[in-house]
Amino acid sequence: MKDRIWRLPPCPPYDVEGMESWLSDMAARGWKLEPDDFFFGIASFIKTDPAPVRYRLEASPKKVSTWSDDGGVPDREAWELNTDCGWEYAGRRGQFFIYRTADQNAPELHTDPQVQALAVKAVEKRQLRNLLFLAGYWLLYFFLRALQGSSILLFAMKAGLPATLLLALFLLGALTFGIGEVLSLRRLKKRLKEGAPPDHRKDWKKTRRRWFGSRVLFWGLFILLFVLLFRMLGDALENRDRMPRSEYPGKPPFATLADFAEGEYRRTWNDIHYDYASRWSNAFLKEGVEWSEQAEIRRPDGSRLSGGLKITYYHARSEALAKLLAKELQRTDRASARKYYEELASPDLGMDDTAAYHALAHFPCVVLRKGNIVIRALFYQTGNDTVILEEWAGILAESLK
Repeated sequence: MKDRIWRLPPCPPYDVEGMESWLSDMAARGWKLEPDDFFFGIASFIKTDPAPVRYRLEASPKKVSTWSDDGGVPDREAWELNTDCGWEYAGRRGQFFIYRTADQNAPELHTDPQVQALAVKAVEKRQLRNLLFLAGYWLLYFFLRALQGSSILLFAMKAGLPATLLLALFLLGALTFGIGEVLSLRRLKKRLKEGAPPDHRKDWKKTRRRWFGSRVLFWGLFILLFVLLFRMLGDALENRDRMPRSEYPGKPPFATLADFAEGEYRRTWNDIHYDYASRWSNAFLKEGVEWSEQAEIRRPDGSRLSGGLKITYYHARSEALAKLLAKELQRTDRASARKYYEELASPDLGMDDTAAYHALAHFPCVVLRKGNIVIRALFYQTGNDTVILEEWAGILAESLK
């Protein structure tokens, strides 16, 4: 026979009545909750003689946690008072202290539902503040990241639909749990204020499958999201998502520095950090390409250009998405470049949308859209000979037609 078992509670921590009923049923089966042992939400029980034991949850009058100065246990005065009445402190789950008694003659911890309602109201207010703080934090976080040039849309274009959905569902799940907690506490408070005592023998089995299912779904989403984001981070840090340009299959769907040259092309960097290509597709894009090359070329007029061309290419699955991408690319450049950002006169290149600006120091950048295709190109020139924006952007535009 096992002398210790671990069990996931079949109800959320704010389901006071369900928790009381479940713990009492475990005691009737000969399993006693170990003192203060809800490790990562898992309850630990030790084997004992089956007995009718009453468990009661008492709302904490103040916010408690394991890292509180008092260790997250009740005040000494409340502890001693309940002990004198025959109730043993058995632990804590969430914002509720757990007491138990095997003495069937011991008086109830609380006999006035109105008093219990006040205690539950205090917990409800704390959890509502936590919910509002959580929602406000993420809204502020995404807002500040957007001001710095980050973009949920561009993340989705690179990460794809699964990672984007997982992120959205995880955040939605956390918000839904918080809302459910506040609403459940509010319903309990309302019943108590109306004078109805708690149902200490609530049938916790009715909601067990739904609760377990929601927990499995939530943590499954978390694990999958963590794995995907960790993999994406690892690919980016170790450049696993990049290939040498020489390994790019075929010709890229846009003009490159080789298309600017005549007869002479010399690569000036042979480093995966500066000279590379990456290619992908997903539910949003038929094809996405990142292109970076550093070279020195000879132009048809005999001039020599040296510098680098950085391109991000999107072949969106709809024209509406392409329009959003074109605007978002310009917005993120404006936000990240800040004082260096300067709009330039957009040349007439026969595109559906054209934007030109300085995004990095005084290097020109263009965003072009033709139908479902969007391209962002930055061409920085480091030699004495240079080519004007209208000319090199025109070559890129012609390659998209």
